[in-house]
Amino acid sequence: MQENRTDRFPNRLVLSASPYLLQHAYNPVDWYPWSDEALEKAVREDKPILVSIGYSTCHWCHVMERESFEDLETARFMNTHFVNIKVDREERPDIDHLYMDAVQLLSGSGGWPLNCFLTPQGKPFHGGTYFPPAPAYQRPSWKQVLAHIAHLFKEKRDLVESQAERLATAIRDQQVRFLAVPEVQPAAVDSWRVSVDQMYRRLFEERDEEAGGFGGAPKFPRTGSLEYLLTHFHFTGEQEAKEHVGRSLHRMARGGIYDQIGGGFARYATDRHWQVPHFEKMLYDNALLLDLIGQWCRLVTDPEMERVAKESIEFAVRELRHPAGAFYSALDADSEGEEGKFYTWTASEFRDACGQDHALWSEYLSITDEGNWEGTNIPSRAWSDQEFADRHGRSLWDLHGQWRDKRKVLLDHRANRIRPGLDDKVVLSWNAMMISGLLSCHRAFEDGETLALADGTLAFIERYLERTDGSLLRVFAGESAYQAAFLEDYAWYIKALLDRIQVGGANELLAKVESLADLVLIRFYDSDRGAFRTAHGSALFGESFDLFDGATPSGNAIMVENLYVLHAITGHAAYREKAEKVLMAVASAAERFPGSFAGLARSMACSVFGRREIVVAGEDPEGFVRALLNRFMPGTVILSGPQEDLPALQGRVFAGKTYLYACAGQACQMPVEDLDSLWKQL
Repeated sequence: MQENRTDRFPNRLVLSASPYLLQHAYNPVDWYPWSDEALEKAVREDKPILVSIGYSTCHWCHVMERESFEDLETARFMNTHFVNIKVDREERPDIDHLYMDAVQLLSGSGGWPLNCFLTPQGKPFHGGTYFPPAPAYQRPSWKQVLAHIAHLFKEKRDLVESQAERLATAIRDQQVRFLAVPEVQPAAVDSWRVSVDQMYRRLFEERDEEAGGFGGAPKFPRTGSLEYLLTHFHFTGEQEAKEHVGRSLHRMARGGIYDQIGGGFARYATDRHWQVPHFEKMLYDNALLLDLIGQWCRLVTDPEMERVAKESIEFAVRELRHPAGAFYSALDADSEGEEGKFYTWTASEFRDACGQDHALWSEYLSITDEGNWEGTNIPSRAWSDQEFADRHGRSLWDLHGQWRDKRKVLLDHRANRIRPGLDDKVVLSWNAMMISGLLSCHRAFEDGETLALADGTLAFIERYLERTDGSLLRVFAGESAYQAAFLEDYAWYIKALLDRIQVGGANELLAKVESLADLVLIRFYDSDRGAFRTAHGSALFGESFDLFDGATPSGNAIMVENLYVLHAITGHAAYREKAEKVLMAVASAAERFPGSFAGLARSMACSVFGRREIVVAGEDPEGFVRALLNRFMPGTVILSGPQEDLPALQGRVFAGKTYLYACAGQACQMPVEDLDSLWKQL
């Protein structure tokens, strides 16, 4: 992140906790945070509102700030003609979603920085993303845009108001256009088999057979779509689905999108082959990839991906860990004003850092004198670890050991550079994702440290982000928690708690989970639409529904799966019924656009092919649970304990015995006492 201009008088953002808002606290623009004060000022002075949305690690947000928001002449015009509001999209996803829809409807595309012009009543009428200080890139300058909007608002007010009304109506329609009208919803689970087959075919057609993943540049990991393919393989044995997931993970792990020296994944690649990343590192991307790698490694033995997962956890602990136990949000792409400078190497610098065996490791990480990006090198690997070990007459074990030592040398050398900026706010939903990612790796690798990290993060959330009335806060920053949590926060936290229960030794968490789930049903569920709203009690001009998978799976997708798991644990039919209503509402849309609804599509697949529970009840469940946790079994809930402290355990615990029960639809087969017998039942 760039340094704040403290030689100027600060604006109102100086009182914010958000790292992104604080970046703008010394702009000459008279920024307001989103607040009643700003909205009331717009009405009182009858001025249009500029709402400018971004996040702290956004490269083009930094560029537009330097070029325009730091310019005194531009700031004077903005202060005279507009009420200027800055929003951190990571604090307020509800505002971001709503005005992003507006800009996408107006221009056909979106992104950040997002600049949207509103009437004094908060309804959008014009907007765009980045605008340069002078006309360029087939875009007008920011000053031209400002002058045009000010003129429109003053001289053609009727046109502005009518445009705002039309756009507000279009946005409301956009929010619900993929939700079926309740009375014409298709029949439940029985009708979904054809949809599930169609979703798989359509999603599989989007794949990049050579480079892995989906589509071309820019290329995002799309972990939800890969998880759907892995689930489809589990239920159908479709080898191509499994092979594509493996290909995608390995191509990413060997490309520049993965930090070969420091561990952890960048946000996305700017090319099809994962070579050139956009260098920012987000907590949520790494959390979701850890979860997927953990699932993959429960399906196949893969030392290379196990190493990548463990290095990524090391990165998160080293560079994103809050002293009290949670994880920070992100690392910037830029340092010293240049994107990627912290992560790239010249050949001579790499040789000096490596020492005598530089030739071996230059080959390993594709370091050349010419470089592979703008005259410098983004470390990447052209071969698998096994292939490289074979080429050099080493065992895989020896290669990994030698690389571990050399990686530390390179990491220590890199640590002397000026570091990218850190967004040090703690976001509830992203930390809950990280808990699930850590638990997924714990299941795959039997690593007690990952369990301790997950428990430490749960303890942070309980201490700082849970309110006394049982509700949640979304953000912790500046030594305080604030902002009422959104659907995604509740959904991911519930998922993390349910994952922790299934790992064992945390059955006491069920009461909290049920309380949170019931709160979500009361505050967020819209019975008329059959889906969950993004926010509770929103004061915005329209309500949104968190339906689509973007950088992360949608809140509705996660909440649906939570309800199915809760039904398996408690037997309460209401949980399953609500989950099925959401799936019925989106089934048609998911069939047409599986890449945008991958999380909900996965829930549909699990329901079609069969959900089940495995209950381990008795005095010594641990060994059985360990073996069960190590298997990839989507749609299967694992419950265990030596006491009857879960509904699923009641009546099944007997002194001196440990029984295993295979259950489906709240009906169980005869108990067995060994895993071989259980596998036969399954």
